[in-house]
Amino acid sequence: MLSVSHSAVCLGIEASLITVEVDISDGISFHLVGLPDSAVKESQQRISVALSKIGYRIPGKRIVINMAPADLKKTGSAFDCAIAAGIVDASGQKRLPRIGDFIIMGELALDGSLRYCRGCLPIALHAADYGFKGCIFPYEAAEEAAALKGIEIYGARNLADVFGILGEDPKAWESRNRITARGTEAEPIRSFCDYADFKYIKGQKAAKRAIEIAAAGGHNILLSGPPGSGKSLMAKAIQGILPPLDETESVETSKIYSVAGELKGNGGLLRSRPFRSPHHSASSVSITGGGSNPMPGEISLAHNGILFLDEMPEFSRAVLESLRQPLEDGCISVSRAGYKVSYPARIMLVGTMNPCPCGYAGDGSGRCKCSGTAVRKYFSKISGPLLDRIDIYVKVRASDASEIFDGKYEECSSSIASRVEKARRLQQERYSALNGTSMTAIHTNSMLDQKSVFEFCNARREALKLLDKAGKSMGLSARSIVRILKIARTIADLESSFEIKEEHIAEAAAYKAPSL
Repeated sequence: MLSVSHSAVCLGIEASLITVEVDISDGISFHLVGLPDSAVKESQQRISVALSKIGYRIPGKRIVINMAPADLKKTGSAFDCAIAAGIVDASGQKRLPRIGDFIIMGELALDGSLRYCRGCLPIALHAADYGFKGCIFPYEAAEEAAALKGIEIYGARNLADVFGILGEDPKAWESRNRITARGTEAEPIRSFCDYADFKYIKGQKAAKRAIEIAAAGGHNILLSGPPGSGKSLMAKAIQGILPPLDETESVETSKIYSVAGELKGNGGLLRSRPFRSPHHSASSVSITGGGSNPMPGEISLAHNGILFLDEMPEFSRAVLESLRQPLEDGCISVSRAGYKVSYPARIMLVGTMNPCPCGYAGDGSGRCKCSGTAVRKYFSKISGPLLDRIDIYVKVRASDASEIFDGKYEECSSSIASRVEKARRLQQERYSALNGTSMTAIHTNSMLDQKSVFEFCNARREALKLLDKAGKSMGLSARSIVRILKIARTIADLESSFEIKEEHIAEAAAYKAPSL
């Protein structure tokens, strides 16, 4: 007898349907075909013991299991549940008339319980697109997809739950195992206690202004200053002034975290923008993604949020150079001998650095003994092409004791966040007509392509003349000139100005990083 069930595998952050065909006939053999890896081949032993715990067995007959398409490599242990259901249905031990209506995922423990599996969110989206009635996932993984519309999500704790949902009388099982969304309000209340608050960061008025502009337009920013000046603290406080993820961004980002297995225990979709801060010893693969079984890297886990590189010059040259393409394109393509995948990587890069190897160049204390050659060599660890992709460069000075202990609070993060959110709302309204697919959608000024810059960066003639003069005097590349125009557009948005004025261009140009 032939039974057909369905499972799925994730390639990048997109799911591909896997059809599990189980045929049982006379004879004694067990064949699992369709490019399974070792973890899939070992499923026979897990399934055999798990079935025996709930009163079923793998029959002593000729069993052929085909996982189609046969030319797509099957990796991982999440196919156990679909294979077990196919064996029980094909052998006639229990009728499972709805076995073809669901995508079934889950690794089996020896006691018949289901273990967490990665990628349930993109798999559920794929199931909805292909018209499946629903998905059956391990209980602790099912909440990831519960907020999706148009697809029923069931959480199973063991094989008995799965067989009950797929059986002839599923009503009692459906009511018990259906997962409903929780915590999915469109605009969640944000607690500023969760982040470093700008009101506790004394002084640094120029740096805070630059950070506000960067947050409002999603621009990359590099803070340079002596140790202890507050660079890292200000960088960490940026997360508190960014608006929450909208519905589309939330699903996009949550898909990446689902594939990486980092949604476990989260209770649903992500609502806050991610903040990733890898250590400077991180490898290129950990940043870009890939590996023997491809996984998203830090730059993709920061999608729609912040990638924070503390002390940028301490990162390896290979890591820093790997950022160039994704900063320009908003995605990263990972090509290896056995696969080629693409991950979203639309990030706001926030970096910090000391001005010299000892860290005290230019602070007026006379402590710095670094030579000019040493300073240039240290700064050049960040290459020209990468520096060209950093929109805003700010020198941070050390605060005086009188500023720190003056007894007054600075402007709080909630006030800054309200201005940032207002500016971003203007940008979303402006670019809403352009937004086709999620991967090409424009949400902020930093994401404008060449055509859109000319269409939406409405600058006065005098402002354009000033930009031309600045470009010639500073020896700027065409990319830098366009990025200055985008920053000026953001400054204008913060002032609710339709036109880009001369003062907007002047301020934007002042943030351009120097070349040594």
